[in-house]
Amino acid sequence: MPRPMRRAYQLVADEGVLAGWLREAVVGRLATVDADGYPVIKPVNFAYQDGVIYFHSATEGEKLDDVARCDRVGFEVDHVIAVTPPVRHGCQTHCLYRSVIVRGRARLLDRPEDEGAKRRALEALIAKYSEASPEMEAESVRGTAVVAVTVESMTGKEDVGQRWSLERKAQVARLLVERDGERARQAIEALGLDWAEVAPGE
Repeated sequence: MPRPMRRAYQLVADEGVLAGWLREAVVGRLATVDADGYPVIKPVNFAYQDGVIYFHSATEGEKLDDVARCDRVGFEVDHVIAVTPPVRHGCQTHCLYRSVIVRGRARLLDRPEDEGAKRRALEALIAKYSEASPEMEAESVRGTAVVAVTVESMTGKEDVGQRWSLERKAQVARLLVERDGERARQAIEALGLDWAEVAPGE
């Protein structure tokens, strides 16, 4: 079992929220164990549907070797909202972010009965990353490996200044607007502040 989160106020357990964060992420990080027993992390493009993470690869490679050897994997996505300017000194620089950590079981979709799931996974990947038609020829489907990671548990974490005073949030918000202008809107709203009040002229 994972150790309880030390800063429990940053914990996000709502599966609907976590599913949304997974779907929005462009890159995920797959954690496996290699042949020498070392943990390995690889960035992958992926699609998330109904409790399963799908990623594709060549039909041979280290990811597939690792999954065949041990199906227990980790998966992580994160989104940096903003690195805040220091209010008074450099030690007060802070990173506002959201992340999801997944534990799951991975399996190569290579059985005859997997053909439909494999095709749907590839279509989901195309729809996520391209405006092209998701339709694929049978040869393309056969020539691409698809791995399905069934999620067993997932934990979210969000650091958006939950323990900050309203005064500190306001100070950081003003500095963000001075530095980033309109691009600071997401960070301002993540802090729970009203953009129109913080940056009325933007």
